[in-house]
Order: sequence, then C-alpha cells, then structure tokens
Amino acid sequence: MNQTKTNPTKRSVTSVRVIMRMTPRRLALLSLLLLGACDGKESPQPNDGSTVRATAASRPSQPMAELAKLDTRQPVPLQPMMAWHQKQNMMRHLVAIQRIVGGVGQEDWNEVASASALIESSPQMQQMCRHMGKGAPGFTELALDFHRRADAIGKEARAHDGPAVLLATSRTLQACTGCHATYRQDVMDAATWQDRVDSIDDPAKHREH
Repeated sequence: MNQTKTNPTKRSVTSVRVIMRMTPRRLALLSLLLLGACDGKESPQPNDGSTVRATAASRPSQPMAELAKLDTRQPVPLQPMMAWHQKQNMMRHLVAIQRIVGGVGQEDWNEVASASALIESSPQMQQMCRHMGKGAPGFTELALDFHRRADAIGKEARAHDGPAVLLATSRTLQACTGCHATYRQDVMDAATWQDRVDSIDDPAKHREH
C-alpha cells in the first residue's frame, strides 16, 4: 500500500494560512495555550477537597494538644470506654444532687435519702474509683472523699434535719468541685494507658523508656 508523503514546506504554508485567518481573540488564546505548554509546569488539577482532608487527617490531635497546653490540671489517663463511663457517673451524680435539693425543698426525706444513696460510699464505688485513678496519683483519694462526705446526707435526711442535709450536701459538692479543679480526663489507647499505669506501679520501669 502506497502512502502519500506530505511535503513539509507545503504543510508549513498551510499552517501559516490557517493562523492568518484567525481573529485576534483566537490568536491570543492560542498564544496562551502555547505558553502554558512550554513553561514546563503541569496543569493545575481541580481540588475536590481531598487534599485539605488529607492534611487535616495528618494532624488529628492538634486541637486537643492545644487544649492540653491551656488546661494545666493534672491528667487522669483513661481509655475511651473508661472516660465515657466516668462521664455517665458524673451525670448521674448531678441528677442525685438535684433530687436531694428538690427533696429538701419539699421536706420529702425519703426522696433525699433515696437520692443520696446513689452517691454514697460502697464497696462497688470504692473499686470503681480505684480503677479510674490507677494512672493518676491522688485522684482515687479525692474521689473516695466525695462519696464518704455524701454518707452524711442520708444520715441527716433520716433525722429530718433540713439545714444539716444542706450543709452535708455543700460539703459533698466542695469535694466534687475540688476534684474537678485539680484533675482532667486524658483519653488514650489501651497500650498507652497500661504504660502509664505501669509507670505509677514501677517508676524505675518508666525511666527505662
């Protein structure tokens, strides 16, 4: 099969004629395209947001790290489930205090005693406080002090002594606010939490790391 060869000179002349027929606007566009092709740079790709998301994902803890610098309270190392369980308990404690104050206002001493029983000390409460405070020296003692002070609320409620109930409630809240003023949650994975706990039990082992 014979192939017709195109004369290079004829092809160049044809190209020149096509360019000469272009309007000034089309010539300007052609110039811009040629400059863009010769500058050695890749054409910019449309940003669908993935680059921004990838950059943000590479720094997931930056806001929390900044918060930790601002919050100078002592950290209580907790795994996520432990931290959530602790928050749930604190919310229940607040509901108990609300019931106690409402009961005093209505002189409903059974309601006061029933509500105070939810925050009083017990073997189960002591075990939970010790578990939560494993990685934070001093936390368990403050937590147990809160529950021991709450024991007096039920005692005074059974004596139908409103002012004494309020005083006992105030002393209980003092322990509560004092603990919150001293400690904050520090949520971490299980391996890091175990390392923190081990460092408390065996400081020499922690220094080796």
